[in-house]
Amino acid sequence: MKNSLSFTLFILLTFSSLNSFALADFATSEELRMKYPSIDDGSRRVEKKEILCPFWRLIERSGTLDTINQAKESDIIISILNIAAKAKEFGCKWVECAAVATLVSAGQNTHPGTTNMMSVNISKLHKARGVAHDCGLTFEKGGTEVSDIRRSQTLARLKVFADQKQGTLTHDDLMKVKLKICEDEDVTISAPGELEVGLIFSFLGGKDRGFVEYSDVVRFFHAKIPLTKSIDKI
Repeated sequence: MKNSLSFTLFILLTFSSLNSFALADFATSEELRMKYPSIDDGSRRVEKKEILCPFWRLIERSGTLDTINQAKESDIIISILNIAAKAKEFGCKWVECAAVATLVSAGQNTHPGTTNMMSVNISKLHKARGVAHDCGLTFEKGGTEVSDIRRSQTLARLKVFADQKQGTLTHDDLMKVKLKICEDEDVTISAPGELEVGLIFSFLGGKDRGFVEYSDVVRFFHAKIPLTKSIDKI
């Protein structure tokens, strides 16, 4: 079975960017850094590499899910309603987030014991049947957690482009690296895989400026809040 639902949850951010404009709904990067120091420099809270989606890995590391985790042990299981509520602060519209989380939950419930009804196990996103995919920027083909090797390789490839543009990256740069990974894995890029690139670009403020900072990609891939992010919609 194909792995990583990581960017299934990012799909909801696509709908958010297309269907809404609510500047006051979303916190700025500075506000999030002040409220959640565990996603800023110097944090001792370890990222959970089993969370394949960088957006949800970031949110988990912030600590905002700690009191609502249904599993309380190794996995992180969050109700669909709480998924939508917590993601909103970081830039995801409630309705779209809840809709996609429902799809993810349904896919995971085809694997008995993976999650609870009307909940998502963000530690096992690769088990979301029908929405998981390979060809990841931070995880290997068939992988179930973030790979330091893959993440470093991806960042090294991106840095080649960034060095030519004063430390910045375009959407095209990100897509070229993504397609090279797919080629190396002998995988045809899927719709969620294409959205992975667009939504990372958007989350890091790419739609606002036409580029993103390479340093922010590094931060985001390591579950740190980027210094620049989209402040109104993803």
